[in-house]
Amino acid sequence: MKLLTAKKRKIAILFTGGLGDTLLFVPLLKEFKRKDFTVTCIFYAKYKNDCLLDNSLFDKKIFIRNKLHLVFFGLSHLKQFTNLYISHFGAGKLLTAVSRLIAKKRTQTVSTTTGYKRDRVVISEFTDAEQNLYLLYSKKNAAIPGIASFYLPQPIITNTFKMAQPYYVVQLTSGNNSTPYRNWPFDRWLFVIQQLCLSHPEIGFVVVGDEYEKDFKSLLEGAVPDNCKILIGETSIQDLFNIVANSSGYIGQDSGIMHLAVALRKKTLSIFGPSNEALYRYHIIAPKDHKVITVDIACRPCSSWKNANRSRVTHPSLCPDLACLTTLDQDLVLQQIKMHFSL
Repeated sequence: MKLLTAKKRKIAILFTGGLGDTLLFVPLLKEFKRKDFTVTCIFYAKYKNDCLLDNSLFDKKIFIRNKLHLVFFGLSHLKQFTNLYISHFGAGKLLTAVSRLIAKKRTQTVSTTTGYKRDRVVISEFTDAEQNLYLLYSKKNAAIPGIASFYLPQPIITNTFKMAQPYYVVQLTSGNNSTPYRNWPFDRWLFVIQQLCLSHPEIGFVVVGDEYEKDFKSLLEGAVPDNCKILIGETSIQDLFNIVANSSGYIGQDSGIMHLAVALRKKTLSIFGPSNEALYRYHIIAPKDHKVITVDIACRPCSSWKNANRSRVTHPSLCPDLACLTTLDQDLVLQQIKMHFSL
């Protein structure tokens, strides 16, 4: 196959989401590099997710601090790229305007047909990673071939975090507690952590989270055994990267740290309440390594950017009982954790 000229292979990807959204671009980044494209990653997000990607996945990084900086970048980089690729998180008039300034073409995931021939409409049966691959490939060729597609190729791992025994990473919330209606009740998490710590004193359990989860730190302190280390609100993304990389696995909910654990080849067990596990399908692609716990209830998943179940409520925050979480038994979760990780 004849390659495009170097100039025509100069493309950019716009990152506007969180930790998980960045990692779901890894399969696409791998394909761009395999095809010898020159890739610029443009980060326009509050999280410093760039540390997750080593330089085998890109050629250049650009950081956009705010809207003014975004406009200045657009005006100073007129038609610098052959194409700009944007996921469904990159919606908005300003981003659309800037994308037209900096790139000759734009390929973006859109909810409805816009008439722009390079736009990619949402495909109901696609995972988020496949939806991203669809930005480059046809619908037929956008399937994820295996779990290795998500693996970071050359993760830069340091041993800055020390723990005497092997340990598991635990997160108590989904979406950094920004969506509390997706959280399994705290008292049940506390029961599970206490039981795991007491029955396995030779193993450590490290509870992580950002500043929005600090309320849980005070609730845990003094309530868990010494082999549980609480680092909520004390870690950067680079710290989290190293903590997960040196761990034995991840226990928690639908979160960016779950995606990070997958990317770092760790076993995961995740609780999904109203959120939609079909957006990722790690547990389908590699069931021995990735387990999902859900409640078989007719009204879920109601929290999803696509294919949301609206049979009971129009938004999960309106649910009167959050039955998909409140009916999930703590003993069952504990049992599933022990079985999945052979504890």
